[in-house]
Amino acid sequence: MPLSCAIAEEAARLRARYNVRTPDAIQMATAIRAGASFFLTNDSHLPTIPELRVLVLDELK
Repeated sequence: MPLSCAIAEEAARLRARYNVRTPDAIQMATAIRAGASFFLTNDSHLPTIPELRVLVLDELK
């Protein structure tokens, strides 16, 4: 999915609201805009946000 203005704006909102790093915010915003059911990550430091279900690999064991 190409980066769009809508994704960039969503990423900026996520950064401001949840203090996530820019690369994480872009990936999470892309998932939100794509209508993803969840966001799978190895990063246990990502915040839980109401807009997207974040699943951490280590927690799935």
